[in-house]
Amino acid sequence: MRNKCLNLSHSAIKEETVIHLLKRITAAVPIQYIYFHNNFFADKVVREMLIMVSFKHVRILNELTPVLNIVFNGQTEFSYRVFHVHEVEQALLAGSLFFYYATAAQNCLFTKSGSFLECGAPEFIADRVSRAYQHETSKANKFLSGANFYFKEQNFEHCAFMLHQVFDLMYRAVEILVMGKDKKTHRIKAHQLYVKAYIKPLSELFSDDEEEICLLHQLDEAYLAVRYENNYAISEPDVICLFEKVDVLYHAAEQVYQAIMNNHFDQQVAEIRVG
Repeated sequence: MRNKCLNLSHSAIKEETVIHLLKRITAAVPIQYIYFHNNFFADKVVREMLIMVSFKHVRILNELTPVLNIVFNGQTEFSYRVFHVHEVEQALLAGSLFFYYATAAQNCLFTKSGSFLECGAPEFIADRVSRAYQHETSKANKFLSGANFYFKEQNFEHCAFMLHQVFDLMYRAVEILVMGKDKKTHRIKAHQLYVKAYIKPLSELFSDDEEEICLLHQLDEAYLAVRYENNYAISEPDVICLFEKVDVLYHAAEQVYQAIMNNHFDQQVAEIRVG
């Protein structure tokens, strides 16, 4: 690992543990960038390394998971995620608030090329974030209208399918806000696990209680079973419980959205005052 690849102005460079991790990561993975930041969008401070690789060198990111899990084994104060460089660049062009802050030049720990990612102009970020979030919630609202229609028709199976789409879309909208990337899954259980370190209320929307586990299983089953099977069934009380969960989901998502936007505006005001 050459010194010219390191951002010597990063405060974490002085930490022996960080340097040790860097050496092991760069020895094991064909790195383009490593950004190291404290995720201020999370419910708690998350010291996170964003490891970025070229699609030309690594096509399937999950192939890196086993070796990186070994590298990070025992490092409980750090977390990591892996991205293709091009998807981060696309997210920045689309106005990702997460990547705007996470990939600021001062957060770059390692860069193979010696250059930093282009974060874009801050004055355009808020509008893009708002439009993207409203677009996703608008889609969720349409499925919620469909769920209400089928509930009135006493068609609880199709109602459950519509509600599943609401959960899926709302989780994705919040994941993009807080984590920069949504989970490529249709299982709500997987969404809950994905956001665990970042958005506690949404990671506990369905608890570990036996009844809640069964309810979550029924919700996840609805995505495929309603369309491709004839034996899926769900009771009216369970559907009512899902509607109640949707209310909690919308409320939590709106709180996250407002907190993130307020945080962004506070950051911009602070930078203007300093400037």
